Amino acid sequence: MINKIKGGIENGVKGDRHFFKHLLKYGVVGGFNAVFTFAIYFLLLKVLYIHYLVSFSISWLAGVLATYVVNFVWVFKPEDKLVFKSRLAKYIIVYLTSYLSNMVLLGLITESTGWDPLLSQFLIVPLVVAINFLGIKYWSLKPAPVCGEEQ
Repeated sequence: MINKIKGGIENGVKGDRHFFKHLLKYGVVGGFNAVFTFAIYFLLLKVLYIHYLVSFSISWLAGVLATYVVNFVWVFKPEDKLVFKSRLAKYIIVYLTSYLSNMVLLGLITESTGWDPLLSQFLIVPLVVAINFLGIKYWSLKPAPVCGEEQ
C-alpha cells in the first residue's frame, strides 16, 4: 500500500510540469510568511505575554489571510480573478488541518519536553509547510479542468 501511495505521488509530480515552479514560489511566499507570523508570535508571546497557544492562533490567522491573496494571484493562479467565495473555504480547511496538527504538536512538544514554545514551533514548521503546499496545490487552488480534460 505504501508503494502504491509513493507511486501515485511520484507520477503526480512527474505529470505536473508546474510542480517545481509552484514549489519555489510557494517557498518564497512561505519564507516571508514565516518571518511575518514569527514576528507577530514573538511580539504577542514575549512582549505582550499572551499565552503561547493564543499567540500562535492570532499569528496563524494573520498569516493565512496574508498568504491567500499572494498564493492565489502569484503562485498558483487558478483563475484570472481573485475568488474568495468558492476557494477561500477550501484554503481555510487546508490551513485548519495544518493548524490543528501544529497546535497538537506544539502543545505536546512544549509540555513534554519543557522546551521554549518558540523553539518547539520552529521544529514543527517543515510538517506544516508540506501539509499546506500539497493541500493548496492539489485541492484548494487547483485550477478547474479545461473542457475535455480529465481531473
